[in-house]
Amino acid sequence: MRVWLAAVEPDRLLRDALQVVIRGEGYESEDTALEAAERWRDVVSRALARVHLGADFGERMAYGQLTESGERWYAAQFGHYPVMSDVPGVTVFPSNPDLRFVRSHVEICRRPSPEQSVAVFGAAELLGSRLSPAERLAFNLYSGSFFQSSADARLLMLMMAVETMLELQPRSVAARAHVQALIDATAAADLTEVECQSLTGSLSWLVDESIGQAGRRLAKRLEPRQYGGRAPSAFFTQCYTMRSALVHGAFPRPTRTEVDSLAAPLEVFVGHLLSGDLLVAFAD
Repeated sequence: MRVWLAAVEPDRLLRDALQVVIRGEGYESEDTALEAAERWRDVVSRALARVHLGADFGERMAYGQLTESGERWYAAQFGHYPVMSDVPGVTVFPSNPDLRFVRSHVEICRRPSPEQSVAVFGAAELLGSRLSPAERLAFNLYSGSFFQSSADARLLMLMMAVETMLELQPRSVAARAHVQALIDATAAADLTEVECQSLTGSLSWLVDESIGQAGRRLAKRLEPRQYGGRAPSAFFTQCYTMRSALVHGAFPRPTRTEVDSLAAPLEVFVGHLLSGDLLVAFAD
């Protein structure tokens, strides 16, 4: 058995490569090779973390895959057979010195028309509404999400943008009094100082509404629009549930397709929140 690192690009030195692969050969079966591949991915991940480097294994990125007809077409073009799609993540395949991997990469940049640009800038200037400090931070997070190749990272940055715009309102007088009673009871309980501080600190957050409540209230500004086929408040709840699943390590992990199906309309949702009055002044 042999395992090595290699540059994706032919004849490129490893030190000059932007993309590398972990290759292995000599395994008795597909299951043995798969187990070894998973192990080596973990070995490399720990080693990179130790020297403060990151790596994107590509498993949460969008990618295309060749059909059987596509594989035959590429095989005829390259004069090699077999041909396989270069799918991100772990791939197990029969050893063959003539095997070639094929990948496609497309970068898309959306540009509004000149007429649309002039119209939207003109409408924004006439309104003259300023961004609050929270909205400026939200716009930075919103903008950063466009440069993330992972659907997970896009959704999390967009939800962070929404959360920066939330203003938690006080609960009812009765609810606040009940929370204060719980805080007082906790402070008087036979607990260590650390336990008491931890519990009373958590309880103090309950005097105001939850993030979910504040988010749904903010989202109602966008009614009667719909996002992902849902009313704005219901869509926010769905995205917040997904955000919690990703952040808190829900198992099984949401699939890339599930996350991406929310990240796309969430991008529009956040853009509309940041548009303010311009959402009405400048029609879609």
